[in-house]
Amino acid sequence: MGAKKLYLPFKGINPIKVLFNEKYLLEKAYDFLNVAIRGNTLFAVGFCQPSEYSAIYRYKLRFTPGLRPKVFTCEPRIIYNNDIHMYSSDHSLCLYYPKDYSFTSLSNLYNTIIPWTHEWYLYYELYLLKGKWLHPYVDHKKI
Repeated sequence: MGAKKLYLPFKGINPIKVLFNEKYLLEKAYDFLNVAIRGNTLFAVGFCQPSEYSAIYRYKLRFTPGLRPKVFTCEPRIIYNNDIHMYSSDHSLCLYYPKDYSFTSLSNLYNTIIPWTHEWYLYYELYLLKGKWLHPYVDHKKI
């Protein structure tokens, strides 16, 4: 009788499984996203129009398992300043405060990052009208 093979479960995150799961969930939830996986990174290009009077914002999401997802505005160009919630280092959108664990390695993009991106554009439109960021935030200068 042959030796019985024991299969040990994979411990930790399987990045390929994570990427294909995220791709599936994004495509199922949102028809306005074009999603692709290249290497170990998921890319999604989408758009947002907060109101019928707003600009149409085209954005790109980049996600590599184990790293913070990043969203960049493609057009129209948004110029960084200290009043809007973008990171000065790469001009990606500031969608959440990392220390409050609202996004973790167990989170999914479709029900966190994408809705938060659209919410960010809504508050950006309000910023353009009011001249002040109205969404609750943590001051970037303190991070």
